[in-house]
Amino acid sequence: MKKKILFQTFLFLVLIPSLATAFTYNSKEFKHIIAQLDMQGHADHELSTCSVKKIYYEEVIEMLNGGKSEEQIIQSYVDEYGQAALRTPGGGTSGWIAWGMPAAGFAIGSIIVAIWLKKLTARKAEAKAGTDSDWQSEIEKEIATKTFDEERRKLF
Repeated sequence: MKKKILFQTFLFLVLIPSLATAFTYNSKEFKHIIAQLDMQGHADHELSTCSVKKIYYEEVIEMLNGGKSEEQIIQSYVDEYGQAALRTPGGGTSGWIAWGMPAAGFAIGSIIVAIWLKKLTARKAEAKAGTDSDWQSEIEKEIATKTFDEERRKLF
């Protein structure tokens, strides 16, 4: 009889912690996993009004209580939805590409703007140099400006 009581006590001591460790929405592990998931763009929505977010929460709780680790849960979503399942890109090759594309776009855009500005200033410099070189002397320039002024007065 004593052995039965000891055995039952042992079972309760083993089973109660496992029952008490059922994961909830307030568990640290659950919050850490949910913080990494984008939930198909619904991560910033309100839980009470977003059905997609509710489904994700229930799935993650079910997986945690089923014994899956954090890495396994994250990997299952990445396998299903790709890198789009995560809020931030992963560290693999595609993750590095995702992190590098904005920087590369900015660099290429800056180079294009710099080349355009250089051409624009070169054209203005050529235009300015071209107008100054049309006159062979200052006297010719003065005569032309006076003639242009007289013609303008006649028209207006």
